[in-house]
Amino acid sequence: MDLTTLITGIRQARVVDLSQTLEERMPNFPTHSKFFHNLWGSYEPGGRSLSYQVQVHEHNGTHVDAPVHFLGDRNPEAHKSIEQIAPGHLIGRGVRLDCRGLKEGDYISVHFIYHWEAEHGAIEKGDIVLFNFGWSAHWGLTPNNRRYLADWPGVSIEAAEYLLSKSVAAVGVDTLSPDPPAALDTRPLHPLLLEKEVLIIENLTRLDELPDVFLFIALPLKIRQGSGSPIRAVALV
Repeated sequence: MDLTTLITGIRQARVVDLSQTLEERMPNFPTHSKFFHNLWGSYEPGGRSLSYQVQVHEHNGTHVDAPVHFLGDRNPEAHKSIEQIAPGHLIGRGVRLDCRGLKEGDYISVHFIYHWEAEHGAIEKGDIVLFNFGWSAHWGLTPNNRRYLADWPGVSIEAAEYLLSKSVAAVGVDTLSPDPPAALDTRPLHPLLLEKEVLIIENLTRLDELPDVFLFIALPLKIRQGSGSPIRAVALV
């Protein structure tokens, strides 16, 4: 495909913004610092421009986890921070699995993925697999974020192992984590995926607007020794 054809195709596509807005009082993991957006300069006191200072945790809002986020030094080859991840890692074919029928705290089973593939086609090497739990409907600003932060559904270890066997590039969810709260305290899948450089995308939104297959694009900030980064994730459909 030549450049003109590529640009024309992109311009004709519908762009779905899959990112939550970064704003104060938004949901965040309890152990992570909050997001702050503070006025730095403005016209009112005679300044020449308007600007703000942003204080952001690497895992605020819609973001990606780098392998180093959950891996110690036991596997040096896998111990990669976000600036060591190839820029194109999160550009590729996206697939969306509709999991809105799950209950609170439930897990996506590997059989769920088998059935999805039987109906919609095989998940392929390099795919970015997004699980649509419908959980972004609970996103809200404090004090209206308690539901989002409690007992969300997630992905089972067996399902994660199957996705590893398919050599996917990333796994994304519209929840705080692909690990439900109980899994985070027992056997989280974060290390399993990240050790194989299958990146984890969290706090997505508008997944219900996506078809089965689409073009996914997201770029993390180039943070030296970063354990992750906020992203602007979009789908072209």
